[in-house]
Amino acid sequence: MTATKTALLAIGLCLGPAAAFAEQSPAREALKQHCTGDYMDYCSAYAPGGPEVEACFKANLKKLSPGCSAAITAYKKEQRATRRVSEAR
Repeated sequence: MTATKTALLAIGLCLGPAAAFAEQSPAREALKQHCTGDYMDYCSAYAPGGPEVEACFKANLKKLSPGCSAAITAYKKEQRATRRVSEAR
C-alpha cells in the first residue's frame, strides 16, 4: 500500500470505524484533502484505524495546518449534526 493510501485510510479511520464506511461527504473529502500531509508529518508512526491516530492529531493540534484544523472542525460539526438528526428520528 502506498504512503498516500495509508494516510488516507488512517484519516478516514481516525475518527472511528463507522466513519470509514459512511457515505463520502464534503467534510470527509476536505478532511482527506487537507490532513494527509499532517498525518504523514506527525502521525504516520501509528497504524491506520487505531485510537492512537486520533490521539496524535489531538496532541499535535497546534502544529496542524490551518486547512487541516478547519477540516477537522467542519467534520466534527457535520458528525454532531448527523447524530442530532438520527436521535430525532
